[in-house]
Amino acid sequence: MTAAADASLPPLPDLFGNPLLRGELHEVLSPGTIDWLPQTLGWKLSAALVLLWLGRSLWRRGRTWLRNRYRREAQRRLMALGPAASVTAVNEILKIAAMTAASRREVASLTGADWCQWLRARTDPDIFSDGSLSALGNAPYDPDFALPAHCLPDLLDEARRWLAQHRDDHGPT
Repeated sequence: MTAAADASLPPLPDLFGNPLLRGELHEVLSPGTIDWLPQTLGWKLSAALVLLWLGRSLWRRGRTWLRNRYRREAQRRLMALGPAASVTAVNEILKIAAMTAASRREVASLTGADWCQWLRARTDPDIFSDGSLSALGNAPYDPDFALPAHCLPDLLDEARRWLAQHRDDHGPT
């Protein structure tokens, strides 16, 4: 375009173009970020109570887990005996676990029928069969005692169940 062509154009009117772009245009501001932390005292107290409850639950679980170490160790020893287990070895493992669950003074002197009665009294159901209790009561003191081979797996299973279910005098299980 030349200067002659520019001179022939009429002047622009005052209302020409987009009126929003003339003068007082303000940029739209976005709102501020939303804080995700609780703002009121009630939420903070609720969070504190939940954290206290969670901490107490974890502490109690840890204490119970530590308290039941002897059960896990006795179970491991029973598993290590395997099919070549003797009644005396099973009885020894049960006696060690019983002394941990109750007290040495209460359990160490128990023998024969008293030991069997104590074992039965520590669980709700009757876990041990009469044959197993007879074996546990008599085998350590009778060198001629022999448990039939087919009864040994039952004795090991009953001993495992007793270890898992017996009452512990020192705390919750």
